[in-house]
Amino acid sequence: MVAITKRVPDKRRMRLAVATIVLLGMFVIASLQFALQKAYASADVRASLFELPEEPYWNMMQTYKEQGYEISDVEVVIKGAHYSDTNADTLEVVSELDGRTGEILIWRESETMDTWVEWTVEIPKSGLYSMTFTYYPIEGKRAPIRRALKIDGEYPFREARRFQFNRLFRDAAPPIQDNRGNDVQPAQVEIKQWITTQLYDPDGLYIDPVLFYLEEGTHTIRLEALSEPIAIDTIVLGGLKKVPTYEEVLNEYRAKGYKEVENVFVKFQAEDTYTKSDATIRREFGSDPLSEPFAAGQWRLNEFGGWRWRKGNQEVTWKFTVPETGFYKLIMRVYQDEHLPSVRSIRIDGEFLFEEMKEVNFYRDKHWRIEVFSDENGQPYLIPLEAGEHTLTMTVKVGEVARTVNVFTSTIRKMADLGHRVSMLIGRNPDPNMEWELEKRIPNLIEDLQAIREELAGEVDFLTELALGKRPIIANSILIVLEQLDQFLDDPDRMVLGLERFQTNQQSLGTWILDLQNKSLRMDYIAFASPDMPEPRGRSSLWERWSLSFFNFRDSFNKDYTGVGSYHEEGRVLEVWSLRGREWTQIIKEMAEETFTPVTGIHVNMNILPSNQTQVLLLATVAGQGPDLALGVPPTMPVEFAIRNGLVDLSQFPDFEEVAQRFRPGAMTPFEYRGGVYALPENQDFSMMFYRTDILGMLGLEPPQTWEDVYKMIPTLHANRLDFYYGGGGSSAGFMPFLYQHGGQFYTDDGLRSALDTPEALQAFKEYTDLYTSYRIPMEANFYMRMRTGEIPIGVAGYGVYTQLSTAAPEITGWWEMAPMPGRMREDGVIDRSAGGSSQVAIIMRDCDDPEAAWEFLKWWTSAEVQAQYGTELEALIGVEARWNTANVEALKSLPWPRQDIEAILEQWEWFQEIPVVLGGYYTDRHIKNAWNRVVLQGWNPMEALEEAVRDINRELKRKQEEFGITSAEDLRSVLQQAEGSD
Repeated sequence: MVAITKRVPDKRRMRLAVATIVLLGMFVIASLQFALQKAYASADVRASLFELPEEPYWNMMQTYKEQGYEISDVEVVIKGAHYSDTNADTLEVVSELDGRTGEILIWRESETMDTWVEWTVEIPKSGLYSMTFTYYPIEGKRAPIRRALKIDGEYPFREARRFQFNRLFRDAAPPIQDNRGNDVQPAQVEIKQWITTQLYDPDGLYIDPVLFYLEEGTHTIRLEALSEPIAIDTIVLGGLKKVPTYEEVLNEYRAKGYKEVENVFVKFQAEDTYTKSDATIRREFGSDPLSEPFAAGQWRLNEFGGWRWRKGNQEVTWKFTVPETGFYKLIMRVYQDEHLPSVRSIRIDGEFLFEEMKEVNFYRDKHWRIEVFSDENGQPYLIPLEAGEHTLTMTVKVGEVARTVNVFTSTIRKMADLGHRVSMLIGRNPDPNMEWELEKRIPNLIEDLQAIREELAGEVDFLTELALGKRPIIANSILIVLEQLDQFLDDPDRMVLGLERFQTNQQSLGTWILDLQNKSLRMDYIAFASPDMPEPRGRSSLWERWSLSFFNFRDSFNKDYTGVGSYHEEGRVLEVWSLRGREWTQIIKEMAEETFTPVTGIHVNMNILPSNQTQVLLLATVAGQGPDLALGVPPTMPVEFAIRNGLVDLSQFPDFEEVAQRFRPGAMTPFEYRGGVYALPENQDFSMMFYRTDILGMLGLEPPQTWEDVYKMIPTLHANRLDFYYGGGGSSAGFMPFLYQHGGQFYTDDGLRSALDTPEALQAFKEYTDLYTSYRIPMEANFYMRMRTGEIPIGVAGYGVYTQLSTAAPEITGWWEMAPMPGRMREDGVIDRSAGGSSQVAIIMRDCDDPEAAWEFLKWWTSAEVQAQYGTELEALIGVEARWNTANVEALKSLPWPRQDIEAILEQWEWFQEIPVVLGGYYTDRHIKNAWNRVVLQGWNPMEALEEAVRDINRELKRKQEEFGITSAEDLRSVLQQAEGSD
């Protein structure tokens, strides 16, 4: 009995102790949660994570108005050569340059450091000053000249980090026609001349030049080099002239005796431009029956602009001559089918004649139309012109919709901050049944949701008004976001399950910003006519369009729509198929006609094959209808063809080793089979690390060099509810860096079995899956958008992210960098960063009648000079988003990449290593993915999951080897000898 009575109190004590511990634990967790909530509800902390240091110029303009600042009437001239300080060792002062004399500063690019030049200036009167540069574009890589600007050591506003000084281009000659009767796009040549321009915001959001508030006294102005060399004569502060109104100009010229001209119609084709600020703006093909000159079923470059003429500040100038002095009306035949207006500013002889020319709206119409430059009542503006030659300049502007762009930019950051605070509270896997009471636990939640809603709701009405009362598509999209916000306001706890969609809507806003900023305009011709002259017909009739469609349909049975350029039948002729778009292939064809055929005497017929139709290449080859060469082929195809004896072994050519030196050694691995090499790489993808310098700096984090550094960084990121990103999603490409950095391989040396059953492979696979299971990084994410908002400030991704950040995230310019991906520290102290990247390749088909000629073409095509020229021409034609990531190491250095980015790529390329392709190897990626899914999604042990994957991979390898009669390495050599003997 005694023993029993002793146990009861013990049980009670234990229960009491357990209950106490549980309550204490709950209290501690709640306290920590409250502390975190309180800490990250702080406006200062939120701003430090999601707000960039400088205000956008939009906010600065509001500040100027609130402070009552006025535009100064003082003009201050600074000589470029009279700089006060610099760190550049590439400066030169000359006394003459292209006809201009005096002291002129030439500022070339440095290969070793980021350079800057600073001037000291005395401002005699406080006020707002514009800034005008007289500069000369020094020979470079034909990219725009970019400089950041600081005043007194600070960027005055966010856009000051990326001002742009344009180069000028024009067509080298009128279009010529190939032997099929189609126009060939003329080459673009750069015009070297002195240019005087005011500083505008880099996105063309605002009609007027940017203004800087300068107080009376001494100031420093510093330019920081971002890209390309420049010569500077003068920098003028102030001197901004007020543009008169139309009524003022009309009265002035009537007083001078100007009258409306009669019976005059001066027309010039829009495609016949004089100068362009961007080589990507070019002639376009048009098939409308009224477009001049009429296409008549052929490929005629008879229109101008369109999608390529859409970016802010892109500028085009035409020359024209009028026969007599007087008033003219301005007529254009245009096509604009977007819901919101396309905005252009118009200058005559380099000046705005009157205020109304600064912002001209071209509204939507489903058909071509005649646009007369008129006032809001439809009365044509009378433009005074003297007899003789003049210029007309049109510049892309965003116009009034800049307001919406700024609202969206601000809203994105507010939504990122709000989503961050909610996720901080609810964690990664919130309980959907829990009563979270978010409005009580997250300060200002309702107020912030309401503020976001009001901002977006105001833009629906604003955009509808801009679209002349017809609600545009983007306004309808905003209504969907508003619907979700209304649900959150009714029941804030809906944010727990709706947070992912909330973040998706946030990403959509970022996409809409680009849509709002980019507004195209297509033009046929421009005319200056007598005010009483009847307008020409702009819209073709239904009968004309139907007739043209009928004749085109009839001719389609005899046309070759895949051929590009001239077609040759006599002499040495190569048939080349390109698995790329027409524009990409057209450049190759033109370059071959200019530099390959004249030297070798070998003609090239180019044909286009859609990139997703690679099976057609195989079927055509089997049927004996295939090409001699193919370009743009996926990297797995060469070995698939080589297995079937369908390709020429390139290593048989005597100068192959010399040609192979153009590429990284690891780049050739996927094209090697049975001792031969069956392809040459054209371009090369690569994995790099991208990171936000501002956010890492605020968190006191350094860019990681090794994976160990990454693992130490992740807890700090997670503590701030931020993340690390690693692209790959369980694929063999994602697994590859870990495998190679641990010293593992995918296959045994003979290529007959999987080598993923080694200790190195298991260790690599465990580290790979631990990223997702132990360190809980996201399995999938829109890395570009989440890095743009700051939610994922660092990650490893492919080249595509680089182009996205470079072209579509201008607001974080200067706040992100690219570096080699993390690696593994070896025993010798070297960081192993081994990784690969997919590519597109060029191959020679076995049925090629002239392999030596085909090899000459491949040598020409993959040479450094040709690859560099192709990259330059491609970027000039399509834009920086098509920047050519050539596989030729020397050519890469010549392309218009920023210096620090090329250095980072070349450092990563030192470790380039690709996955070999073997018989049945196509199953490897599938089973690595299966193993990853079992570990990450189903909780399997990594060893068991990998062992099962190895069994499945080996089963398929063996099946494929048996299909080809191979059971050993000796059999492999025997089959190779038989194949060589049959040749």
